[in-house]
Amino acid sequence: MRRQLWCATVAVTLVVGGCSAPGPTAQELAADVEPAVEEYLALADSDAQVRAVLLHRDGEAVVERYTGSMPEDYWDTRSVTKSLVGTLVGIAVGEGLIAGVESTLGELLPSRMAEMSEETAAVTLDQVLTHTGGFAPDTGDATREFFTAEDWVGQILADRNESGPVDGSFVYSNAGAHLLSAILVEATGVSVLDYAREKLFDPLGIPSEPAFEPAFDFSDAAAAAAVYEQYWDADFTWPVDPQGVHEGSCCVKLRPQDLAAIGQVYLDEGRWEGQQVVPAEWVEQATTAHVEAREPGTTGYGYMWWITDVADEPGYMAFGLGGQVLHVLPALGIVLAVATEYDERDPLRGAKQFGSESAVSMLEIAVVPHLDE
Repeated sequence: MRRQLWCATVAVTLVVGGCSAPGPTAQELAADVEPAVEEYLALADSDAQVRAVLLHRDGEAVVERYTGSMPEDYWDTRSVTKSLVGTLVGIAVGEGLIAGVESTLGELLPSRMAEMSEETAAVTLDQVLTHTGGFAPDTGDATREFFTAEDWVGQILADRNESGPVDGSFVYSNAGAHLLSAILVEATGVSVLDYAREKLFDPLGIPSEPAFEPAFDFSDAAAAAAVYEQYWDADFTWPVDPQGVHEGSCCVKLRPQDLAAIGQVYLDEGRWEGQQVVPAEWVEQATTAHVEAREPGTTGYGYMWWITDVADEPGYMAFGLGGQVLHVLPALGIVLAVATEYDERDPLRGAKQFGSESAVSMLEIAVVPHLDE
Protein backbone atom coordinates (compact mmCIF):
# COMPACT_ATOMS: atom_id res chain seq x y z
CA MET A 1 0.00 0.00 0.00
CA ARG A 2 1.46 3.33 -0.94
CA ARG A 3 1.38 6.19 1.48
CA GLN A 4 -0.42 8.62 -0.85
CA LEU A 5 -3.21 6.12 -1.49
CA TRP A 6 -3.50 5.39 2.21
CA CYS A 7 -3.75 9.08 3.01
CA ALA A 8 -6.45 9.67 0.42
CA THR A 9 -8.51 6.73 1.62
CA VAL A 10 -8.30 7.67 5.27
CA ALA A 11 -9.16 11.30 4.54
CA VAL A 12 -12.47 10.23 3.03
CA THR A 13 -13.52 8.10 5.98
CA LEU A 14 -11.88 9.56 9.08
CA VAL A 15 -11.04 12.86 10.64
CA VAL A 16 -7.28 12.78 10.90
CA GLY A 17 -4.46 15.20 11.44
CA GLY A 18 -3.75 15.09 7.72
CA CYS A 19 -0.95 13.76 5.56
CA SER A 20 2.19 15.62 4.70
CA ALA A 21 2.43 17.42 1.41
CA PRO A 22 3.46 15.14 -1.43
CA GLY A 23 7.21 14.83 -1.75
CA PRO A 24 9.13 14.46 -4.98
CA THR A 25 8.05 11.72 -7.36
CA ALA A 26 10.13 8.58 -7.80
CA GLN A 27 11.37 9.93 -11.13
CA GLU A 28 12.34 13.24 -9.56
CA LEU A 29 14.10 11.44 -6.71
CA ALA A 30 15.99 9.23 -9.12
CA ALA A 31 17.60 12.25 -10.75
CA ASP A 32 19.30 13.10 -7.44
CA VAL A 33 19.63 9.70 -5.77
CA GLU A 34 21.06 7.64 -8.63
CA PRO A 35 24.23 9.75 -9.04
CA ALA A 36 24.59 9.98 -5.24
CA VAL A 37 24.46 6.18 -4.96
CA GLU A 38 27.00 5.83 -7.76
CA GLU A 39 29.33 8.28 -6.04
CA TYR A 40 28.96 6.48 -2.72
CA LEU A 41 29.61 3.03 -4.18
CA ALA A 42 32.69 4.28 -6.02
CA LEU A 43 34.21 4.82 -2.58
CA ALA A 44 32.56 2.09 -0.47
CA ASP A 45 32.70 -0.67 -3.11
CA SER A 46 36.00 0.03 -4.81
CA ASP A 47 36.30 -3.61 -5.95
CA ALA A 48 32.89 -3.37 -7.66
CA GLN A 49 31.37 -6.38 -5.94
CA VAL A 50 27.88 -4.90 -5.50
CA ARG A 51 25.78 -6.45 -8.24
CA ALA A 52 22.35 -4.93 -7.59
CA VAL A 53 20.86 -1.98 -5.72
CA LEU A 54 17.09 -1.63 -5.64
CA LEU A 55 15.66 1.39 -3.84
CA HIS A 56 11.89 1.76 -3.63
CA ARG A 57 9.87 4.50 -2.00
CA ASP A 58 6.21 3.83 -1.28
CA GLY A 59 6.41 0.89 -3.65
CA GLU A 60 7.80 2.95 -6.56
CA ALA A 61 11.25 2.24 -7.99
CA VAL A 62 13.73 5.07 -7.44
CA VAL A 63 16.94 3.18 -8.20
CA GLU A 64 17.30 -0.12 -10.04
CA ARG A 65 21.03 -0.53 -10.55
CA TYR A 66 22.48 -3.78 -11.90
CA THR A 67 26.24 -4.11 -12.39
CA GLY A 68 27.60 -7.26 -13.98
CA SER A 69 24.21 -8.90 -13.45
CA MET A 70 20.63 -9.02 -14.65
CA PRO A 71 17.33 -8.75 -12.75
CA GLU A 72 16.72 -12.48 -13.15
CA ASP A 73 20.03 -13.45 -11.50
CA TYR A 74 19.97 -15.17 -8.13
CA TRP A 75 22.41 -14.34 -5.34
CA ASP A 76 23.34 -15.94 -2.05
CA THR A 77 21.54 -13.95 0.65
CA ARG A 78 23.71 -15.37 3.45
CA SER A 79 22.25 -14.41 6.83
CA VAL A 80 19.29 -12.57 5.33
CA THR A 81 17.98 -16.15 5.44
CA LYS A 82 17.62 -15.73 9.21
CA SER A 83 15.09 -12.93 8.74
CA LEU A 84 13.22 -15.03 6.16
CA VAL A 85 12.98 -18.02 8.51
CA GLY A 86 12.03 -15.72 11.39
CA THR A 87 9.20 -14.41 9.22
CA LEU A 88 7.95 -17.95 8.64
CA VAL A 89 8.03 -18.52 12.40
CA GLY A 90 5.86 -15.42 12.81
CA ILE A 91 3.37 -16.72 10.26
CA ALA A 92 3.22 -20.06 12.12
CA VAL A 93 2.62 -18.20 15.40
CA GLY A 94 -0.17 -16.25 13.73
CA GLU A 95 -1.77 -19.48 12.54
CA GLY A 96 -1.62 -20.99 16.03
CA LEU A 97 0.79 -23.71 14.91
CA ILE A 98 3.26 -22.32 17.45
CA ALA A 99 1.76 -21.19 20.74
CA GLY A 100 3.95 -18.11 21.09
CA VAL A 101 7.42 -16.80 21.78
CA GLU A 102 7.38 -18.03 25.38
CA SER A 103 7.15 -21.63 24.15
CA THR A 104 10.20 -23.64 25.16
CA LEU A 105 12.44 -25.90 23.12
CA GLY A 106 11.09 -28.82 25.10
CA GLU A 107 7.62 -27.94 23.82
CA LEU A 108 8.70 -26.95 20.31
CA LEU A 109 10.94 -29.95 19.60
CA PRO A 110 9.23 -32.82 21.42
CA SER A 111 10.91 -35.42 19.20
CA ARG A 112 14.27 -34.17 20.54
CA MET A 113 13.30 -33.80 24.17
CA ALA A 114 15.40 -36.77 25.29
CA GLU A 115 18.50 -35.04 23.90
CA MET A 116 18.05 -31.87 25.97
CA SER A 117 19.34 -30.92 29.37
CA GLU A 118 16.92 -29.19 31.72
CA GLU A 119 18.45 -25.81 30.85
CA THR A 120 18.27 -26.44 27.11
CA ALA A 121 14.65 -27.59 27.28
CA ALA A 122 13.76 -24.36 29.10
CA VAL A 123 15.18 -22.05 26.40
CA THR A 124 12.31 -20.03 24.91
CA LEU A 125 11.54 -19.22 21.30
CA ASP A 126 12.03 -15.55 22.22
CA GLN A 127 15.59 -16.37 23.27
CA VAL A 128 16.30 -18.28 20.07
CA LEU A 129 14.96 -15.42 17.96
CA THR A 130 17.06 -12.83 19.80
CA HIS A 131 20.30 -14.87 20.00
CA THR A 132 20.13 -14.91 23.79
CA GLY A 133 19.58 -18.65 24.26
CA GLY A 134 23.18 -19.55 25.01
CA PHE A 135 23.95 -21.25 21.69
CA ALA A 136 27.42 -21.54 20.19
CA PRO A 137 28.77 -18.34 18.62
CA ASP A 138 29.75 -18.26 14.96
CA THR A 139 33.37 -18.91 15.75
CA GLY A 140 35.30 -21.73 17.34
CA ASP A 141 35.05 -25.48 17.52
CA ALA A 142 31.33 -25.66 18.33
CA THR A 143 30.31 -24.08 15.03
CA ARG A 144 32.65 -26.36 13.06
CA GLU A 145 31.29 -29.35 14.95
CA PHE A 146 27.67 -28.76 14.05
CA PHE A 147 28.41 -27.96 10.39
CA THR A 148 30.40 -31.18 10.04
CA ALA A 149 28.11 -33.36 12.18
CA GLU A 150 25.94 -36.13 10.79
CA ASP A 151 23.02 -34.64 12.71
CA TRP A 152 23.16 -30.84 12.91
CA VAL A 153 20.22 -30.39 15.27
CA GLY A 154 21.49 -33.13 17.58
CA GLN A 155 24.93 -31.52 17.69
CA ILE A 156 23.48 -28.06 18.33
CA LEU A 157 21.50 -29.38 21.27
CA ALA A 158 24.48 -31.29 22.62
CA ASP A 159 26.62 -28.15 22.49
CA ARG A 160 23.86 -26.16 24.15
CA ASN A 161 23.63 -28.73 26.97
CA GLU A 162 27.19 -27.85 27.93
CA SER A 163 26.44 -24.12 28.20
CA GLY A 164 24.44 -24.22 31.42
CA PRO A 165 21.74 -21.70 32.37
CA VAL A 166 20.86 -18.82 30.06
CA ASP A 167 22.31 -15.49 31.19
CA GLY A 168 20.59 -13.26 28.61
CA SER A 169 23.74 -12.31 26.72
CA PHE A 170 23.45 -11.57 22.99
CA VAL A 171 25.59 -14.10 21.12
CA TYR A 172 24.95 -14.17 17.37
CA SER A 173 24.57 -17.84 16.50
CA ASN A 174 24.05 -19.79 13.28
CA ALA A 175 23.41 -22.81 15.45
CA GLY A 176 20.46 -21.25 17.25
CA ALA A 177 19.05 -19.90 13.99
CA HIS A 178 19.10 -23.36 12.41
CA LEU A 179 16.89 -24.65 15.21
CA LEU A 180 14.13 -22.34 13.91
CA SER A 181 13.92 -24.50 10.79
CA ALA A 182 13.63 -27.67 12.88
CA ILE A 183 10.92 -25.96 14.95
CA LEU A 184 8.99 -25.06 11.81
CA VAL A 185 9.09 -28.64 10.54
CA GLU A 186 7.70 -29.93 13.85
CA ALA A 187 5.02 -27.22 13.97
CA THR A 188 3.82 -27.39 10.37
CA GLY A 189 4.39 -31.03 9.46
CA VAL A 190 5.94 -30.02 6.11
CA SER A 191 9.36 -28.91 4.94
CA VAL A 192 10.37 -25.30 5.51
CA LEU A 193 10.46 -24.73 1.75
CA ASP A 194 6.96 -26.11 1.25
CA TYR A 195 5.67 -23.88 4.04
CA ALA A 196 7.50 -20.88 2.60
CA ARG A 197 6.01 -21.51 -0.82
CA GLU A 198 2.46 -21.70 0.48
CA LYS A 199 2.60 -18.82 2.94
CA LEU A 200 5.11 -16.36 1.48
CA PHE A 201 6.74 -17.13 -1.85
CA ASP A 202 3.63 -17.92 -3.88
CA PRO A 203 1.57 -14.98 -2.53
CA LEU A 204 4.45 -12.60 -3.35
CA GLY A 205 5.17 -14.16 -6.74
CA ILE A 206 8.64 -15.30 -5.71
CA PRO A 207 9.57 -18.22 -8.01
CA SER A 208 10.99 -21.21 -6.15
CA GLU A 209 10.65 -24.03 -8.67
CA PRO A 210 12.70 -25.79 -9.67
CA ALA A 211 14.66 -25.68 -6.45
CA PHE A 212 18.22 -26.79 -5.89
CA GLU A 213 18.38 -28.25 -2.35
CA PRO A 214 21.97 -29.38 -1.82
CA ALA A 215 23.26 -31.03 1.33
CA PHE A 216 26.81 -29.80 1.92
CA ASP A 217 29.17 -32.34 3.46
CA PHE A 218 31.50 -29.98 5.28
CA SER A 219 33.44 -32.92 6.70
CA ASP A 220 34.73 -33.54 3.16
CA ALA A 221 36.29 -30.37 1.74
CA ALA A 222 36.50 -31.70 -1.81
CA ALA A 223 32.88 -32.84 -1.83
CA ALA A 224 31.71 -29.51 -0.38
CA ALA A 225 33.68 -27.62 -3.04
CA ALA A 226 32.07 -29.66 -5.81
CA VAL A 227 28.58 -28.96 -4.48
CA TYR A 228 29.44 -25.28 -4.17
CA GLU A 229 30.21 -25.14 -7.88
CA GLN A 230 26.67 -26.36 -8.54
CA TYR A 231 25.30 -23.97 -5.93
CA TRP A 232 27.01 -21.02 -7.54
CA ASP A 233 25.50 -21.78 -10.95
CA ALA A 234 21.97 -22.60 -9.71
CA ASP A 235 18.96 -20.29 -9.61
CA PHE A 236 16.62 -20.60 -6.61
CA THR A 237 18.45 -22.60 -3.96
CA TRP A 238 17.89 -23.56 -0.34
CA PRO A 239 20.48 -25.93 1.15
CA VAL A 240 19.50 -28.62 3.66
CA ASP A 241 21.21 -30.35 6.56
CA PRO A 242 21.89 -34.13 6.55
CA GLN A 243 18.34 -34.80 7.77
CA GLY A 244 16.84 -32.68 4.99
CA VAL A 245 15.97 -29.69 7.19
CA HIS A 246 16.46 -26.47 5.23
CA GLU A 247 19.19 -24.25 6.59
CA GLY A 248 17.84 -21.71 9.06
CA SER A 249 20.89 -19.50 9.22
CA CYS A 250 22.17 -19.01 5.72
CA CYS A 251 22.38 -19.30 2.03
CA VAL A 252 18.95 -19.10 0.40
CA LYS A 253 19.50 -17.78 -3.13
CA LEU A 254 16.97 -15.15 -4.21
CA ARG A 255 16.73 -12.34 -6.73
CA PRO A 256 17.10 -8.76 -5.45
CA GLN A 257 13.51 -8.06 -6.48
CA ASP A 258 12.40 -10.91 -4.19
CA LEU A 259 14.15 -9.27 -1.24
CA ALA A 260 12.49 -5.98 -2.13
CA ALA A 261 9.07 -7.67 -2.14
CA ILE A 262 9.64 -9.09 1.34
CA GLY A 263 10.74 -5.64 2.49
CA GLN A 264 7.58 -4.12 1.03
CA VAL A 265 5.47 -6.61 2.97
CA TYR A 266 7.14 -5.46 6.18
CA LEU A 267 6.77 -1.80 5.21
CA ASP A 268 3.05 -2.40 4.66
CA GLU A 269 2.61 -4.06 8.07
CA GLY A 270 2.48 -7.58 6.66
CA ARG A 271 0.17 -6.94 3.72
CA TRP A 272 0.68 -7.70 0.04
CA GLU A 273 -1.88 -6.66 -2.57
CA GLY A 274 -4.60 -6.49 0.07
CA GLN A 275 -3.76 -9.86 1.64
CA GLN A 276 -2.39 -10.14 5.17
CA VAL A 277 0.61 -12.37 4.51
CA VAL A 278 2.51 -11.81 7.76
CA PRO A 279 0.63 -10.93 10.97
CA ALA A 280 0.88 -7.20 11.64
CA GLU A 281 1.62 -7.92 15.29
CA TRP A 282 4.60 -10.05 14.28
CA VAL A 283 5.97 -7.32 11.99
CA GLU A 284 5.90 -4.93 14.94
CA GLN A 285 7.43 -7.42 17.38
CA ALA A 286 10.11 -8.63 14.99
CA THR A 287 11.29 -5.12 14.13
CA THR A 288 11.39 -3.80 17.70
CA ALA A 289 14.66 -3.98 19.63
CA HIS A 290 14.52 -6.67 22.31
CA VAL A 291 18.22 -6.71 23.13
CA GLU A 292 21.26 -4.50 22.69
CA ALA A 293 23.60 -5.45 19.87
CA ARG A 294 26.88 -3.98 18.71
CA GLU A 295 27.07 -4.73 15.00
CA PRO A 296 28.35 -1.64 13.14
CA GLY A 297 25.49 0.52 11.92
CA THR A 298 22.91 -1.02 14.25
CA THR A 299 21.39 -0.10 17.61
CA GLY A 300 19.77 -3.36 18.71
CA TYR A 301 18.23 -6.65 17.64
CA GLY A 302 14.64 -7.79 17.24
CA TYR A 303 13.40 -11.17 16.07
CA MET A 304 16.04 -11.97 13.44
CA TRP A 305 16.18 -8.32 12.33
CA TRP A 306 18.87 -5.75 13.12
CA ILE A 307 17.47 -2.46 14.38
CA THR A 308 18.94 0.73 12.87
CA ASP A 309 18.84 4.49 13.14
CA VAL A 310 19.51 6.29 9.86
CA ALA A 311 19.72 10.07 10.11
CA ASP A 312 17.45 9.90 13.17
CA GLU A 313 14.97 7.73 11.28
CA PRO A 314 14.28 4.34 12.92
CA GLY A 315 14.54 1.32 10.69
CA TYR A 316 15.42 -2.35 10.55
CA MET A 317 17.71 -4.45 8.41
CA ALA A 318 18.39 -8.01 7.38
CA PHE A 319 22.09 -8.30 6.65
CA GLY A 320 24.16 -11.13 5.23
CA LEU A 321 27.92 -11.55 5.13
CA GLY A 322 29.61 -9.76 2.27
CA GLY A 323 26.92 -7.18 1.56
CA GLN A 324 23.51 -8.83 1.26
CA VAL A 325 21.02 -6.26 2.49
CA LEU A 326 17.32 -5.71 3.03
CA HIS A 327 16.74 -2.41 4.83
CA VAL A 328 13.42 -0.75 5.62
CA LEU A 329 12.82 2.82 6.85
CA PRO A 330 9.07 2.82 7.59
CA ALA A 331 8.52 6.53 8.24
CA LEU A 332 10.17 7.38 4.91
CA GLY A 333 8.54 4.59 2.92
CA ILE A 334 11.96 3.24 1.93
CA VAL A 335 12.89 -0.33 1.02
CA LEU A 336 16.48 -1.02 0.00
CA ALA A 337 17.71 -4.35 -1.37
CA VAL A 338 21.39 -4.94 -2.15
CA ALA A 339 23.01 -8.05 -3.65
CA THR A 340 26.78 -8.38 -3.55
CA GLU A 341 29.00 -11.00 -5.10
CA TYR A 342 30.63 -12.91 -2.25
CA ASP A 343 32.27 -15.92 -3.81
CA GLU A 344 33.60 -18.51 -1.37
CA ARG A 345 36.12 -19.55 -4.04
CA ASP A 346 37.80 -16.14 -3.94
CA PRO A 347 40.66 -16.11 -1.39
CA LEU A 348 40.48 -12.30 -1.20
CA ARG A 349 36.73 -12.12 -0.61
CA GLY A 350 37.15 -10.94 2.99
CA ALA A 351 38.88 -7.79 1.82
CA LYS A 352 36.01 -6.95 -0.54
CA GLN A 353 33.16 -7.00 1.92
CA PHE A 354 30.44 -4.38 1.70
CA GLY A 355 29.70 -4.29 5.42
CA SER A 356 26.60 -3.50 7.45
CA GLU A 357 27.94 -0.06 8.29
CA SER A 358 28.38 0.66 4.57
CA ALA A 359 24.79 -0.40 3.91
CA VAL A 360 23.50 1.99 6.58
CA SER A 361 25.78 4.82 5.44
CA MET A 362 24.59 4.55 1.84
CA LEU A 363 21.07 5.42 2.97
CA GLU A 364 22.29 8.12 5.32
CA ILE A 365 24.59 9.81 2.82
CA ALA A 366 23.19 9.09 -0.64
CA VAL A 367 19.43 8.68 -0.12
CA VAL A 368 17.81 10.32 2.91
CA PRO A 369 19.14 13.86 2.26
CA HIS A 370 17.32 13.90 -1.10
CA LEU A 371 13.90 12.69 0.03
CA ASP A 372 12.43 16.07 0.89
CA GLU A 373 14.20 18.25 -1.62
